[in-house]
Amino acid sequence: MKVLCSAVHVAAGTVGASAISGPLSAHVERCDTCAGEIRDLEEVSIQLRLLEPATFRAPDSLYRDVTGSLGPFAVPDLDPRSSLRVPVAAAFVATAAAGTVVIIRMRRQRAA
Repeated sequence: MKVLCSAVHVAAGTVGASAISGPLSAHVERCDTCAGEIRDLEEVSIQLRLLEPATFRAPDSLYRDVTGSLGPFAVPDLDPRSSLRVPVAAAFVATAAAGTVVIIRMRRQRAA
C-alpha cells in the first residue's frame, strides 16, 4: 500500500471523507482504489442519514448490560460531555500523524 493510500485510509476511516483535502484530494482523484473507498464511505454515510432514528436506537438496557459484563473494569463516566473528547482527540491525532507522514515523505522525495 502506498503512503498516500495509507493516509487516505486513516483519514477517511477516522474523520470521514470530508477530511480528504490538499495532497490527499489530488491522490484520490488519481487512485482508483482510494476513490472507490471514498465513494463507498460516502454511500454508507448517505444511507445512515436516511435511516429513521428509531431504526438505530440502542436498547435502553445496553449500557447496563455492557458495563455489567465488564466487571470491575467498568467505571461510570461522571462527565457526559467527555464522551466525545477521546474519539475526537484520537481522530485529530491520527489525521495529524497521517498528514505529517505524507508531508515528510513528499519532502524526502523532492530532496532526492
